[in-house]
Order: sequence, then C-alpha cells, then structure tokens
Amino acid sequence: MGRVGWMAELAGAALLAWAASWGAEDVVLGTVVDGVDVKLFIPDGIEVLRGIGVHAAHYEMNPQDRWAETFRKMGFAHAALNMDLKRTNRPTILRRTLDAGLKEFAEKSGHPELVHLPFLGVGHSAGGLVTSTLLRTPERTITCCVSCGWITNPAKLEPSQLGVPQLFTLGAIPDAFKMLPGIEECFVRARKKGLPWGLGLQWGCAHDFANSATLFIPWVEAVAEARLPKDASALGGPVKLRELKEKDGWLGDRGTWETHFATVASWADYRGDRSAAVWLPNRYVACVWRAFQSKNPPVVLEAATADGRAKLPPANPKAERGLMVDPDAELRLEATVAGGAAVKKVQFHDGDVLLGEATQAPWQFTWKSIPRGPHALFVQWETADGTRGVSNPALLIVRKTALKGAAK
Repeated sequence: MGRVGWMAELAGAALLAWAASWGAEDVVLGTVVDGVDVKLFIPDGIEVLRGIGVHAAHYEMNPQDRWAETFRKMGFAHAALNMDLKRTNRPTILRRTLDAGLKEFAEKSGHPELVHLPFLGVGHSAGGLVTSTLLRTPERTITCCVSCGWITNPAKLEPSQLGVPQLFTLGAIPDAFKMLPGIEECFVRARKKGLPWGLGLQWGCAHDFANSATLFIPWVEAVAEARLPKDASALGGPVKLRELKEKDGWLGDRGTWETHFATVASWADYRGDRSAAVWLPNRYVACVWRAFQSKNPPVVLEAATADGRAKLPPANPKAERGLMVDPDAELRLEATVAGGAAVKKVQFHDGDVLLGEATQAPWQFTWKSIPRGPHALFVQWETADGTRGVSNPALLIVRKTALKGAAK
C-alpha cells in the first residue's frame, strides 16, 4: 500500500471511531481513488438516503459539525473530496473519483441508492470546484452554493445546466482575488437571462467564508424541498428533480442591501426591476438574506443556553456566528443596542417565523422546545418613529443527540 493509501486508511479508521462514539449507527467510510481522498458520512437511522451533499475541496469530514447535522435532518449523506489542487483537469478527476467512491461505498454500506442519488454542492474558494464537478450531470444536481465570485460564467453553461439554482457569497472589500467584478460579469448576466441565482455580499470581508453557512444552509434546505419529491426513491435509478422557475421564488433588491432593512418580496409583489434583483427560493430565505445584508447594524443578536454551557461567539464580520446545542436546550436570546439607537421594540426571528419579542431592556426572550436541525436567527427592531431594521443572522444547530462531555 502506498503512503497516500496508508494515511487515508488511518484517517478513515479515526473517523470511524469518532462516528461510533457519536452515534451508534453513524457510518463514515473512506477510500482513495487516483490520489483523491474520498470520505462519506451516512447518518444513523436512514433506511433510504434522499441525496448527497458534496464538498470538493477545503473541507475535512467532521461527523459532528453543522453540515453533518443539516444533512442528517434532510436524510442526506455527505461526501468530502480532497486532492492536490496543483493537478490539472481537476473537475474531471473529482467527478470520476466521486462516482467511483460512491460505487464502492454502495457495496460496503448496504445503500445501493448511493450511485443514483441527486447532489447538492457547497464550497469556498477552490471548493467552488464542486460546481463544475456536479454540473456534469445537471439532471442530478439540486443546487450549488459557493463563496466565490467567478466560479460560474453563465455564458459557458450548457442549456441543460442553466436551470440549476446557484448561490454565491462575496466579500465587499476588494482584494487580490478580484471577486467583485464577477457580480457584473457573471451574476448580473445570469439574472438577465432569468436564471435562479442568489447573491450575498458580506460587509467587512474580503475573500472570507465568514458567515456564509448561515445563508447557505437555509438555501440548500429550501431548494432541496422544492426540487426533490418527498416520495422519491433512488433505489430504482436516478430521481427526476422538479424544475424551479424564476417565478417560484422571492426577490431581494440589491439597491437597498447597504441599509438595515433591504427590500424583499415575492415575485408577484416585487415592484423593482426583477432582472436586477437577487433570486431567493422562498420567504424564509428572503428574510435571512435581508439580515445577512444588514450593513453595520446598531443591534446585535446574542444567544446562550440557559445553563451557560454554550453561547454565540462575539460578533466579527470575518467570522462565522454559529452555535450548536443539545436537544431540549433552552436558549436565551438577547438584543444588544449600540450607538444610542432609540429602540422601542425587538422581535426575535427564525427566518420568517416570529419567536417572541421584548418591549424594554434587557431585550431578552427565552426559546424553549426548539425543533431539531438548523435555524437562522436574527433580531428585528423598531424605533419610536416606526423605522425598522434587522441584525445580522446567526446559525443555530440543534443536534439530534446530546453531545457527550463539554459543549462545543
């Protein structure tokens, strides 16, 4: 066995032990194909998988992280590919090794549907290779979300690839990667063609992944729900995905995204230039996008479990704001107000769902009986003169099973 295979075997054994300590039936499989390290996480208790989430680079498999819990709730497996990025013809190699790995894993895991499942892709920077890797079979690609500005040029897509919804996040600070020109060169052109593409601009960031997952995770859930029939099974072959048309979604006004309350509306109700607007799959994601875009808001969401074992990290535009808690946790949500803002009321939201409100300091609300899975949380506030605004969002993940030991 070569050195690469030996190291991959050790890493795979460590992951299997890790998964075994986490959930009795969780499975993590690993193989090396043509020098590419391929890992697959299969959540426990799923008789027939519904899809596969894919990372093509810059991600190390972790059966305890936000993606594992998101895909667990969705009934998806999770694949991670890693290779020497100096190699040429990377998308071809990645797709070939993904298919070969899934064929091997189907035999080992007792999940024959693995070779036919639909994909969704997520990545940052070079991880954007997931798009060209998956779009080789657009009929099996649910969506792709990439934190990068020049990964997809609509002029270079085949007609069959144009209908795949895509979401991009970019840092607003120009840097050597020159991502921002991609807005006009790629995104604007795509929207003028009526393609279902979304875009999030991250204030205070350059080429940073930052808080992208807080927008990506609601997006992949919403698009998968819309495109993947609930009774679909890949046991007999590939699933036929539903088409998601431009008119099926919501729109966000880029002309207002430097405010604290960007304009969002359903397709039918939008009053601006639809071809210039950000496309969003549903109302929940539209509300999260508005919070994602709020520029330097004077109100910040804070959150901590009632027992104090877990809390959101300090707000930092270049860093993720995320929190994972055990089931049955009670969460204390709080809005902190800076800059002398004359706030008269705050409301705590999970996307488009109002959780509770406070009309006086200390602006707190305790959330109990929180559903399992991901939640994109933010604060909406109102001042005495009726002005509304929203805080930036944070991602809460409620695990299926309590994590042993200290909170993470």
